[in-house]
Amino acid sequence: MMDLRQFLDVLEREGELKQISAPVDPKHELGAICKILNERPGSPAVLFENVKGSKIPVVGQLLFGEKRVAMALGLTPENVFEETVKRADNAIAPRLVSKGACQEVVMEGTEVDLTKLPICTNNPGDGAAYITAGHVIIKDPEYGMNMGIYRMMFNNKNEVNLRLTPGHDGHDMFRNAEKRGQKTFEVAVCIGVPPAVYVASQFEPRIGVYELAIAGGLVGEAVEVVKCRTVDIEVPALAEIVLEGEMTIPAKTGNEGPFGEFCGYTTQMVPNERVMTIKAITHRKNPIYHNIWLGKPPHEHLYIDALTYGVAAYQELKPAYPVLKKAYAPPWGVSIVLVLQVEKRLIRPGLMNNLLASSLYTRSGKWKHVIVVDEDVNVYDPNEILWAMTTRFQPATDMFVIPRSITSSLEPSATKDGVTSKMMADCTIKEGFRGQVAEPTEEMRAEVLRRWKEYGLS
Repeated sequence: MMDLRQFLDVLEREGELKQISAPVDPKHELGAICKILNERPGSPAVLFENVKGSKIPVVGQLLFGEKRVAMALGLTPENVFEETVKRADNAIAPRLVSKGACQEVVMEGTEVDLTKLPICTNNPGDGAAYITAGHVIIKDPEYGMNMGIYRMMFNNKNEVNLRLTPGHDGHDMFRNAEKRGQKTFEVAVCIGVPPAVYVASQFEPRIGVYELAIAGGLVGEAVEVVKCRTVDIEVPALAEIVLEGEMTIPAKTGNEGPFGEFCGYTTQMVPNERVMTIKAITHRKNPIYHNIWLGKPPHEHLYIDALTYGVAAYQELKPAYPVLKKAYAPPWGVSIVLVLQVEKRLIRPGLMNNLLASSLYTRSGKWKHVIVVDEDVNVYDPNEILWAMTTRFQPATDMFVIPRSITSSLEPSATKDGVTSKMMADCTIKEGFRGQVAEPTEEMRAEVLRRWKEYGLS
């Protein structure tokens, strides 16, 4: 499996990586650089080699854009959706090995010191420095293993506030541990994981399906894992940095936030959030730290979700709806908008409303808006989606609203518990439509492209 270092080598060869040797402050400056790069299409991943206050380099913008998400899986933007659908259906369980590079250096007990990591304060409204690319691995005796990215606010040398957001498996597993009367809840956090693991962590599969098994399917081989030293959890052997820790039950708590979140806004402070105590830090020799900048879109996290959330929705809907061709969660929709593309010849009266209603079964119903478009509409182009909505959609007849439903609690217009209304929009062509798309034939398009250089165009 390609690890983070090998992936950076690939990015460098492909002109997709910029190494920055100038000193950079992890408080606000590094995040500002990432935000400006987000505003520039085709911008590279960046390796900050000289981060103030730390000897550890930081990689940012790692999977910003469809191209680098595809490259993480050895694919191209043209085939990434179809191939990811196939591979994700063939999960391969992780394989336990006796030792791994992630434990080349070990610090336990009083040696633990989070200040040695270049933990970044990405935005000026953040209440503290945050670990934003921490792949949190937990286990439940009933539901098995789970991995997801959860934000972690730095507190001191051996403590962070771990935000297990309601509506996610981590939150439910902690509540299960409380119900069972456990005294502690063990956690492992991996930073700088193989890129396929990073992608797999964002699938949000049905509970009981392990994201590391999906990662194995994505690359066609088992993810090698090693046992942690102080907690009963296995972690990817090729991770750059691992934090081993636990939360007490009842949990020690403290105020967490504010924090600039994926939806583009700074969330309010969360009172009484759980505190995790770090029992050990292990890492590779000369480790690389991964930071994800979050804030006003677009940003790299949304490009991964665009693929993984779309693929997961497609996998669940396709067996019941052969009409479905593609599903996509566009970055501009901050992971709560789903666009479904359907095949015209299979559309029949009433089917689109059924498809829209069924979409709420996917991703635990977190979608806020679901839009269905025809196969001639490019789901990756917001201009085409808005064009379809403007010219093929009548709000009075082609939309229905579901009140008082669940979305992400981080969506700022929802209630603090994540209650929202949902819009389901059928933006396909209906009977009686009076337009015909004005564009060249496919034959003329192919002929023009064949002569493109002849015209002096690049």
